Amino acid sequence: MTPQSSPSSSRDHVCLVCQDFASGYHYGVPSCVGCKTFFRRTIMKKQKYICQFEGNCPVDKTIRCACRYCRFEKCLSVGMDRNALQQNRDPIGYTKRTRRPKKELKTTSDCSSDEGASTPPSVSPLQLSPPPISPLLFQAAPLKPRRCILQTLAEREKCANDLRLSEYLPIRSLHEALCSKALLNDTAFLEKWGQPSERHQIFDLRFVNHDDYHYWHERDWFLLTEYAKTFDVFEALDYQDKAELVRHAAITVPVLVQVWNSPDYGPDTIVFPDGAYFDRTPEPTRPAGLNRKKYQMLDLVLKPFRDLQLDATEFAAFKAVTFLNPGPGGISIRAKLSL
Repeated sequence: MTPQSSPSSSRDHVCLVCQDFASGYHYGVPSCVGCKTFFRRTIMKKQKYICQFEGNCPVDKTIRCACRYCRFEKCLSVGMDRNALQQNRDPIGYTKRTRRPKKELKTTSDCSSDEGASTPPSVSPLQLSPPPISPLLFQAAPLKPRRCILQTLAEREKCANDLRLSEYLPIRSLHEALCSKALLNDTAFLEKWGQPSERHQIFDLRFVNHDDYHYWHERDWFLLTEYAKTFDVFEALDYQDKAELVRHAAITVPVLVQVWNSPDYGPDTIVFPDGAYFDRTPEPTRPAGLNRKKYQMLDLVLKPFRDLQLDATEFAAFKAVTFLNPGPGGISIRAKLSL
């Protein structure tokens, strides 16, 4: 996938404002919770700051709160988009209810728009109330037997892993990925491409380098979009909601996949399918946030997974619940109800 579609380098795990660990994509760029909240509050409250010096104060995780003027300017300079704020969600302080306009604006959806449609438009005061919700959304869908659902998720996960180990890796934008057919539902495609590549076999272990990180994150981001399209509830969403949900999962789900598929070489080692591995060995040439993320993967994901001894079906269910999370603030109310 191209840089337009998903992060494509190590910097995308680090907050571009203060270099702390990024919790995800917020207002168009990878950022931490603190800088995301600061940017939102500044815009929502229309705050005006003044720098006590010359407007070039350093902004990093150790002193990011020292000068709010320079911190806000840094937010803008790295690409945070003030138009991406959706004022009807997560307001700051007291907000007065706004009457719904007589005519609701039609929502654009899906793949007829260009790639830029993934950025939510600015919200006018007349759009502060949510659109009317169809009663059909509250009608319970027929429940499938639990065994059938879990079996389907486990089979889907196996197909995803087969494709992960294959040679297939297209170069495409996020828009192209979300608007193309679901490859994991294409039996003929899987029969052709679902064979393991010789590159993805472990002959000898070697310590990971930058190219290894990049290669496997590209593969796992590609698989994330294909995995997403296997869910009917995801395919029924508007394009903007699809893109937001995928962006929100762009760090979490690949981490789960990399940890789960790592062969057991000890409690502090994660191994990629080609034998590249990382452990607690510090990597001074990489940003501090990435080293911290590595330790978090070992302590907060790898160790619990090994302790719980999850089987393939349990992991498939856990991954699905993690991905279909209605929590991201950027998705619409309709999407939250659907999920």
